[in-house]
Amino acid sequence: MDLTKLTSGEFDRFRTFIYGETGIRLADGKITLLSNRIRRRLRELDIESFEEYYNLLTQKKLKGELEHFIDAVTTNETHFFRTGGHFDWFIDSFLPTIRTEVSEKKRDKSLRIWSAACSSGEELYTLAICVDESRHQFAGWKISLLGSDISETMISAARKGVFPNRSLDQTTDERRSRYFAQLQNDAGWSIRSRLIDMCEFKRHNLLDPMPNEPFDCIFIRNVFIYFDKKSKEVAVQNLIHALAPGGFLVVGPADGIYDLLGELDKKTIFLYQKPY
Repeated sequence: MDLTKLTSGEFDRFRTFIYGETGIRLADGKITLLSNRIRRRLRELDIESFEEYYNLLTQKKLKGELEHFIDAVTTNETHFFRTGGHFDWFIDSFLPTIRTEVSEKKRDKSLRIWSAACSSGEELYTLAICVDESRHQFAGWKISLLGSDISETMISAARKGVFPNRSLDQTTDERRSRYFAQLQNDAGWSIRSRLIDMCEFKRHNLLDPMPNEPFDCIFIRNVFIYFDKKSKEVAVQNLIHALAPGGFLVVGPADGIYDLLGELDKKTIFLYQKPY
């Protein structure tokens, strides 16, 4: 099989399909990257041409192939405690405020957190660690920690809770010792089972509404760099709708969605709150 690079016409067809399924808009300069990633999939399936694969994919003649395709063309890079200031706010401000509201009988003993586009789960497990570190103050609470991603492969990896060494580069030695077990031959780390039990993971497309009950806090960071304005508008409205009154949205510095968050009150450059 002699596969070279996608033609400009093939590239346009594939990226239009990707956009329709995920809201991700590939730039013109990504033709080589997309060609390489699709080529690997064609070799695995013994398919002779890009055109044949496109037809089989779009006509849904390959069972489960859409998920494989999305996994192949999306990028997933993350680690624990990424952008530490966000988690400092979560520990030092958000959690105490929630507990105060309960003590003042302004809310029931419940806490609902969503890590949207969670990749392999590092962000949600980081939030679980933050909650667990003050778990004695949440005794008797109903706590829900949800991670979602469009990639079923990433969701499956998150559920396993096994991570390469680089994922823990920003994790303190104390937290490593308390929450992780090192694999043999220095092959990475597995997170403690009680953290896995605290978290739920499911596949979800940000372009679709989240059917769960509203959340007290949503983390969505460094995801929208892959979206165009129209896709951002749809996804942001879904996120705002998923926030409970008074809930917080934590965004990444490069997401470029600030002009779409007018319904929320800006607290800092990364933090927005839904009015009560």
